[in-house]
Amino acid sequence: MTRTSTHDAHLNRLWGAACSFAGIFLLLWALSWVKASVLNEDLQNHCRSLHTASFPFEKSCMHEDGTVEGANSLLFEGIFFGSMASAAACLTAAFTIEASRRT
Repeated sequence: MTRTSTHDAHLNRLWGAACSFAGIFLLLWALSWVKASVLNEDLQNHCRSLHTASFPFEKSCMHEDGTVEGANSLLFEGIFFGSMASAAACLTAAFTIEASRRT
């Protein structure tokens, strides 16, 4: 394998990773919208303390006994923000490599 084809293979893997992380991010964003807008739509009818967020979408309710209903889990939000950060890092690296090859 020549040096150029090795660099192309690494760059293709980097673009693939960026697309995968972006896909995970968009999938989780869609899931959070469905959960907030469809599954937890009626929370506002029986909740005094309603909390809404738009990034990621969330509708949650804190009951008097301290339980929370409808909130996104910490794992969900960790994967959501982690995939966004990973996609940004992979895109930055790919664009940097592309720019350095053209000069």
